[in-house]
Amino acid sequence: MENYKVYRNLKSNLQKKKTRLADLKAKLTEVKVEIETLEIEVEEDINGLNMVFDSIISQKSN
Repeated sequence: MENYKVYRNLKSNLQKKKTRLADLKAKLTEVKVEIETLEIEVEEDINGLNMVFDSIISQKSN
């Protein structure tokens, strides 16, 4: 009977760990997507700033 209790506890702990691992992997995927999106947005913002800066420089040159 004691071995069965140990077995059940181990099996329960294993299931909890599998569930936690799956949750963490899902969050990791979400974070990766968010990082990629932010990187694109930052790059677009930098390009926009550069265009405005170039326009300002061009106006002052004239």
